Amino acid sequence: MQIPNAHLWSLEDPFLYEVEVSLRNGGSEDRISTYFGMRKISVLNLPGLGFPYVALNNRPIYLQMTLDQSYNPEGFYTFPSDAFMRDEILRSRRLGLNANRLHVKVDVPRKLYWADRLGLLLMADVPNSWGEPDADMRAEIESTLQGMIRRDFNHPAIFSWVPFNETWGLFSGKDKNRRYLPETQEWVGSIYRLAKQLDPTRLVEDNSACNYDHVETDINSWHAYLPGYAWREELDNVTRQTYPGSPWNFIGGRKQATQPLLNSEFGNVWGYEGSTGDCDWSWDYHLALNEFRRHPKISGWLYTEHHDVINEWNGYYRFDRSDKITGLDRLVPGMSLRDLHGPYYISTGSDLCRDVRPGEEVSVPLWASFLTDRAPGAKLRLRLELAGWDSLGRWQQYSRSERAIEFQPWLSKGLEPIQVRMPSTPALALLRLILEDEAGNVLHRNFTTFLVSSGPAPRDERVDIDGASARLIRFAPGSFRSAQWSLKQWNVLDGLKVNGAGSGYFEFRLPWPAGLDANTVAGASLVFEASAKQLFGKDKEGAAKQDGDFMLGKGTHDPSLNPNAYPMTDTLCFPSAVRVRVAGESIGQFDLPDDPADHRGILSWHSQKRDRKLREAGSYGYLISATIPPDSLRAAALAGEIVVRFEVDSSLPGGLALYGERFGRYPLDPTLVLTVKR
Repeated sequence: MQIPNAHLWSLEDPFLYEVEVSLRNGGSEDRISTYFGMRKISVLNLPGLGFPYVALNNRPIYLQMTLDQSYNPEGFYTFPSDAFMRDEILRSRRLGLNANRLHVKVDVPRKLYWADRLGLLLMADVPNSWGEPDADMRAEIESTLQGMIRRDFNHPAIFSWVPFNETWGLFSGKDKNRRYLPETQEWVGSIYRLAKQLDPTRLVEDNSACNYDHVETDINSWHAYLPGYAWREELDNVTRQTYPGSPWNFIGGRKQATQPLLNSEFGNVWGYEGSTGDCDWSWDYHLALNEFRRHPKISGWLYTEHHDVINEWNGYYRFDRSDKITGLDRLVPGMSLRDLHGPYYISTGSDLCRDVRPGEEVSVPLWASFLTDRAPGAKLRLRLELAGWDSLGRWQQYSRSERAIEFQPWLSKGLEPIQVRMPSTPALALLRLILEDEAGNVLHRNFTTFLVSSGPAPRDERVDIDGASARLIRFAPGSFRSAQWSLKQWNVLDGLKVNGAGSGYFEFRLPWPAGLDANTVAGASLVFEASAKQLFGKDKEGAAKQDGDFMLGKGTHDPSLNPNAYPMTDTLCFPSAVRVRVAGESIGQFDLPDDPADHRGILSWHSQKRDRKLREAGSYGYLISATIPPDSLRAAALAGEIVVRFEVDSSLPGGLALYGERFGRYPLDPTLVLTVKR
């Protein structure tokens, strides 16, 4: 059939032609309905930059993908409903992604239909073995590949076939003798050629590589699992070694040609020592995407993964498809993961938090990445807002400015850095970047932060607060005099944060401030950051380690046994409540809704050591201000010390975590604020 001026299938307009075919014989008739889409997959050089990219209908596309293993708790391999399959595709689209990689599973045709119908590209993996490449394994691969292509050839959403993943099933021998043999490489090359013969309209990867061992491929793919701080060095190295004739990422003396350079798996799961995920991935994810957008030679990326699975807890969603919460919108109103997935992007690089001094003028690098030719207008505006939290956790506005940016299609280059004057007093400052078109429509949001400090805050300080004279008495979380907890008590990073699990208390004893007359105190309060504290498997006394090879289905399957575990904030809360006593008298009980960890735990991420281990990264609490009645203050003055006690009752044994000035969300230690009469 000739289709002049065909209506093409695209991500923005996934148009499908509907077909009805009937066969008549006398009075009998057989009728079927089907559909098809018209589209072209190819490789083109990115205009202006010359880097090869996958193209859809002769337009380069920056691939932003996720690994979709399809498992679900209701049926494991079998989807519970058609609506569920549809929602799997919609979930990727809602995040702003444009492709899924259907991982080592021949997926259900109805799910492929929804990708066709809703507009999401697909990479389709052939299921792999873990054994050696013997005759049975080879026959199985060849049969499955041919069956997949025959069955699914007409799905317009599929743009690539992937016969092998990470060289699984291609090694011969064991331990030190384990090798990817030359004869096996030749066979893999023949599988690539077989796929191209069966389907010359799509791209084929011989092997989604993590061992630098491509043989013949249309895509120069590679995997990397790293902490967020390691991405700049990694991507610099990858792009430096990518050019026609380079042997990097190929095996057996073979070399690159002009294939698109594509990350086909990344994440912080497996990037930390002993990690299988179940921690806040959003911080490292943000750092990685800031760096990917600074490296336009890399034509796209693939995050591992769409949803948690049995042995990896690093999904955008939980295994039951409930939401994980990044906290981005609480830092920049309206911000979501879609801001990190859009065609317009302003990157500040690998530093999401920097140590600076009060009043310092800081140079902030900017990189503009406009990976599209769709112009939102000739002139764009970058609004800059510096705000943040002072040393009492109060929100402050510091400065505003803006800059004009000229839109250019397929732009990827560094802009002139911006100079930002830091607050004159200690703070955690947040620099918001909002990119708008001429009509004021927001195209992209991003941010970076600064810990403004000249060193540890004074333990006893005289200040003015809103025109009133005050005395601030600070005490570090780790300075408690006594503690007792029903399950466990332990400290993080030498007391930057202290934890008590179950029910119990922390008690602090502070000397009455020298020279302070209690009769001159007009008012008093206690300001602190606290959260509930769940006891995870890794923190239990005598807890078993993750045993067995998870990739072979063994182990306890307890995510919190992961040595780096601190589950990312989600829809399931773990509540607690803390009662505060001063001089033995209760000054209030305060709800602690959860034990969260996400982007808001800026200081917890900033204080991590760069040793591929996580120590409650991303965790943070709630800012609480408790009024101290005069009687409690007078009793403390008479005793010559202020006894502060934080208690969790056995009726709600959700534990307690206290955060210090360099851990959590707010840059403060627990602080007594004593307002003094002039």
